[in-house]
Amino acid sequence: MSNKVKAYTFKMRGENMTRIETFVAAAFAFAVTMLVISVGAVPDTMQDFVDATKQIPAFTASCALIMWIWHSHAVWCRRYGLEDGMTIFLSSCLIILVLTYIYPLRLMMQALFNRISNGYFPMEMTINYVWELRFMFAFYGIGFLLLSVNFVALYLYAQRKKEGLALDKGEYFDTQTEIYMWSIGAGIGALSLLFSLCLPADWIGFSGYVLFVLFPLLYGLGFYRNRARMSIIEE
Repeated sequence: MSNKVKAYTFKMRGENMTRIETFVAAAFAFAVTMLVISVGAVPDTMQDFVDATKQIPAFTASCALIMWIWHSHAVWCRRYGLEDGMTIFLSSCLIILVLTYIYPLRLMMQALFNRISNGYFPMEMTINYVWELRFMFAFYGIGFLLLSVNFVALYLYAQRKKEGLALDKGEYFDTQTEIYMWSIGAGIGALSLLFSLCLPADWIGFSGYVLFVLFPLLYGLGFYRNRARMSIIEE
């Protein structure tokens, strides 16, 4: 690898936080606060305290996902520094999605840890019918699909602004890579939605498990695209 490739970095056109980035960050902070508040009142007994600690894995996983989404948007803002009408619209859609899916996200994480711990970690909601389970997975699948589409739209918009932003070949290539990655996320969300509606009752859980396929797919695409970018920058 040449020194030119090693030194390559994406130019940060929005090093100072824009008003929309500040607003989005505040909304995400509020979302995390909602996760904490939803745990309930301060424990009065030791048993209540033990029960509260069992919520930590679900809260941690939910918080990590929220932070990942926030960081993804922050990276987009720092790279492109846009603050026009379309940026405000797409960022507002992202906020609406996150705030809408705070409680479903926590419930999904509770369901996951309840399943893998064989009931040790509690799940607040009781599901009695198959249609309720389908609805929960379908609702979450739609949310992940819309989230991914939102980021695809953000990066497509930045790509269309390539001349005004003066994106070089490497930056344009990285923008395309992000579009491909979030498109994979949209495909996984759509597949999760399809599974939730079509799989037999005993297999509906795969509507959630299919989301874990996202990580190896993104890693593989990232590895391939990084190697391809080297040859582009060296030209």
